[in-house]
Amino acid sequence: MSVFISIMPADCVENSIELRGERYHHLARVCRVRVGEELRAALPDGRVLLTVVSEISTEAIIANVIGEGERLPEQRCRITLCPAVLKGEKMELVVQKATELGAYAIAPLWAERCIPRWDAKQGKERAERWSRIAASAAEQSERALPPIVTPPRVLADFLATPGVRNIFLLHEREGQTLTQVAAAHAGIIELALLIGPEGGWTSGETEKILAAGATPLHISRQVFRAETASIAALVVAQLTWGGWGE
Repeated sequence: MSVFISIMPADCVENSIELRGERYHHLARVCRVRVGEELRAALPDGRVLLTVVSEISTEAIIANVIGEGERLPEQRCRITLCPAVLKGEKMELVVQKATELGAYAIAPLWAERCIPRWDAKQGKERAERWSRIAASAAEQSERALPPIVTPPRVLADFLATPGVRNIFLLHEREGQTLTQVAAAHAGIIELALLIGPEGGWTSGETEKILAAGATPLHISRQVFRAETASIAALVVAQLTWGGWGE
């Protein structure tokens, strides 16, 4: 079976691709690719180059392009997942699974009941780590590009962001059913899913979100853990607007 990788146009040199740095280390030391092995290299525009490894040095892997494979499908709906910041490995799990489930962007939010508390520098460092996790998960799930991952923002700043449309507030008790929401928002091509922290949004936060035009969405009779809620909401959104199952 060929190895799937994501590349940038700068990695293309004439009729070959040249991989260095972390990409080289991952392929040479982790995947242990060998000369003659096939690589499927996806470009940001969705094109997939079929290549064969021709040279492995101490610093780079060179693979010759032998053709093009099936183009990766475009996302029908750009889904931005906005989870409240969770502690430890839970947030990393959300980033990994959101990437595998096709989130276009991941925009963590600070909520009053968030357990972690970081300053701006720590938030940026965490976002850089989440971005690395997303990049790895993107290749594992054969995406051309990983989702955009931003440092955590306060809720008010996110709600004031120009151009944010079709906001859905996942609510464990109240809100419109999926059938109602799907009928009222048929054919949308972008949306944002707001997922609360452990303990949920406060009543004040909920009021602010709804005042910003968000639609409350209730998808299950069960009460999910915060990390499970992000995963469940993404699956529901992909099935409803992302074209899954067609």
